[in-house]
Amino acid sequence: MKHILIIIGCVFSLTALSQKEVVSAYNANKDGDYREAATYIEQAILVEKSKVKEKTWRYRGEIYINISLDEEISVEYPNALRMAMESYLQARVLDVKNRYEGEIVEGLNKVRLIANEIALGHYNTTAFRIAGNYFDLAYEVGLTIEYSDTMSVANAALSYNKGVELINTNLLSVDSTHQAYNDFITEKNALIELAVGRYKMCADMMYQIPNVYLSMSYLYRDNNEYDKALQILQDARVVHPREQALIIEEFNIYLSNNDLDNARKNLALAVEQDPTNDLLWYNLGVIYDGFGSFDEAANSYLTAIEITPDYFDANFNLGAMYYNKAGEMIVEASNMWKPRMSSKENSAQKTKETAAKLMFDESLPYLLKAHEIKPTHINTINSLKNIYTRNADEVNRLKMEELLNSL
Repeated sequence: MKHILIIIGCVFSLTALSQKEVVSAYNANKDGDYREAATYIEQAILVEKSKVKEKTWRYRGEIYINISLDEEISVEYPNALRMAMESYLQARVLDVKNRYEGEIVEGLNKVRLIANEIALGHYNTTAFRIAGNYFDLAYEVGLTIEYSDTMSVANAALSYNKGVELINTNLLSVDSTHQAYNDFITEKNALIELAVGRYKMCADMMYQIPNVYLSMSYLYRDNNEYDKALQILQDARVVHPREQALIIEEFNIYLSNNDLDNARKNLALAVEQDPTNDLLWYNLGVIYDGFGSFDEAANSYLTAIEITPDYFDANFNLGAMYYNKAGEMIVEASNMWKPRMSSKENSAQKTKETAAKLMFDESLPYLLKAHEIKPTHINTINSLKNIYTRNADEVNRLKMEELLNSL
């Protein structure tokens, strides 16, 4: 009988202790003594009797919410909001009859709102990684109350992206041989993957299409990870095959890597989808010009001019292409000369020279239009001067020479 009384006494002591810790935590929290409240509640969850009560965990959630809002104490508890979320979730597990579901959801929503607020504060002080972490937490909490917080995901992506930009700026002033430089690179690569992960979540939510794909591509492209950038764009185009911005970005990557064949294919696809886009036709002309596909380039430039007659670059490039072709023909005709030429050889040379003159004449209207659009463009003026010289047009040659001298 004596042993039974001792055991009962021990149980009563433990029960009283657990209740005392919870009550003390509640009172300390109510009085604004959050450090003491945290100490008491952490003791309470170690006691079997109190840790199985949903009330204990709800109190714990409230305490850590208050800590997160206290500028002084929150520094000592950097994970206060996550601890608050975990506390409410544990309270939900223990609330088997859902008697306190309303209070639990209210507490979790507070955590979400506060996480967003704290994130914005860190974002505004350029603490971008910390901001991203809090936006992530806000989204995570939202899922527990069936709230898909799309803006938190987008803001997390933006925060990590801004962190990459800040590091790029810092790298400009750091010696690449120093350890700090390597540390920056490591952090930058980590932030890129965090940002890409959040942008992918945005894409899954159909939020800000196609911008989120472009943002991912820019991050990888600027980090010289072209294969990853292309993979992002190609995967995106499976879902959004007619999204022109994705096609153009893919084109830019191919072009920057001097992969002209794939650049041409991408641009041709873009033109097919948007046949009245003068910029696309112009760029297609540039690609064909680079390939030496004279007729295709000329057609592309002409189409751009038909759409926008005052398009300087298209007019100048088309005029310059004819001009350069004429120059090549003049060189070829000159190389055909020899001391004793047969009549057939002489005729061939004359034919080449005539073709060159016609090509110069072909370039003239486009160069004149370019000159009309940009009267002080030196390369245009020089080309016109040379044509007038070949055509023995002394009046216009002098005009061009005087204009050149005045610039």
